[in-house]
Amino acid sequence: MADELLHLTRLPDAEREQFRIAMNLLFTEGFLVRSIDSHERAYRFVVANLDLCEAYLAFAGWGLRRDESLGVIAFEGPAAARLRLRKIESIIALIARLLYEEKAGEIELHGERTVRRHQIQDRYRALTKSTLKKTPFLAILRRLQSLRLIRLVGDDNDPDATVILYPSLAFALDAQTIEELEARLAELADGAPVGAVATAGDPGDDADTDDDLDDEDDTVDDADEEE
Repeated sequence: MADELLHLTRLPDAEREQFRIAMNLLFTEGFLVRSIDSHERAYRFVVANLDLCEAYLAFAGWGLRRDESLGVIAFEGPAAARLRLRKIESIIALIARLLYEEKAGEIELHGERTVRRHQIQDRYRALTKSTLKKTPFLAILRRLQSLRLIRLVGDDNDPDATVILYPSLAFALDAQTIEELEARLAELADGAPVGAVATAGDPGDDADTDDDLDDEDDTVDDADEEE
């Protein structure tokens, strides 16, 4: 570790700047996703300088996970760093993860797995027998976008607008099979205290969900009109 950290002090200015950018992205966004244009250079820098980056993070008790087939690098860290989502956010995140898995066999546009926004809503409605209102639904999608799990494309008022599903979903939600994802969704929808989302920092443990937060105001029965 000492040799690697010494090497860090000897990096040329351009490489030191790239190291700074890569670490800042990891600290602020949790993932480096190769398919995100603003991440690509940082992702490739970390892959090329993996020992250096791991030594730097290990000094603070952190580590890295990577999957070059997915093109994702993520933190490994203490339990305190785990992400907390409301239960309703966990359900939407799991639906996105399930759709990501189902899209695996389809031809991808520019290598990306995509769905329409209404497909997420339709899955939510089928699962919970209620409709998530437009405003809180978009807020949840923006939350997942800020976590670099998805990207929203198109107009907010268009139910056919595209949602790009990033491979980081497979890191944040570690269930592997469609059957396992469906089972976890059913448990959440039934109100079971199931942790749904693990951060990149601690993928091996299920993260906590804030089930005590009231999500009922965000939904209406199917008989009611969507906001």
